[in-house]
Amino acid sequence: MKILALIGSPRKNGNCDILVNRIAEKIDGEKEILFLNELNLNYCNACQACQKGDCIKDDDTRDIIAKIEDADLLIFSSPIYFGQVSAQAKTVIDRFYMISQNPERTLEGTKVIQVFTQANPSDAFDQYIKSMETMPFGFLGMEVIETISAKGAAGKGEGIEDALKKIEEMEI
Repeated sequence: MKILALIGSPRKNGNCDILVNRIAEKIDGEKEILFLNELNLNYCNACQACQKGDCIKDDDTRDIIAKIEDADLLIFSSPIYFGQVSAQAKTVIDRFYMISQNPERTLEGTKVIQVFTQANPSDAFDQYIKSMETMPFGFLGMEVIETISAKGAAGKGEGIEDALKKIEEMEI
C-alpha cells in the first residue's frame, strides 16, 4: 500500500504532526509524509490550462497531486483556523482543480483519512469537518474512511488524548 500524508499545519512537530505520525506507524506500506509549510505552494489561477495538460504553475503542488494520484491512501491533516483548514491545506485543495478539469486524470478510489485539530474544545466545527468528506474528497471520487478530530488542542500535546485513543482503535 502506498501512503501519502499531507500535514497542513505551519507548526512542525505540533498536534497534526503527532497524530499523522501515529497513524502512519499503524499502517504497513510505503509511506511519505510531506510538511506543506516547507514546500513551494502556489495558488490556482483558474486559467484552465489543466484541461489540456499539466498545471502551468511549476511548484511542489504539481508533484503533490501526482503523488496523490499514485497513492492508495491519503492522510490529510490540518488545524482548523477561523473555522476552516489552514492556508497551506487550502492551497493544495484549490489545486485539486487540475484533476477535476482534466478527464484523463483521476483520484477515484483513493482512500482518505482526515485529521483535524482545533483549539476550540466544542463541536463548533463538526459540520465543516463533515463537509470535507463531500467537497473536496467525495467530489473527486475519493473515499473518506476515517476522521480524527482533536478538540481543545491549543498547545503541543494538549487535547489530543481522545484522538490518539481513536487512532489506536482504528483498523486499517
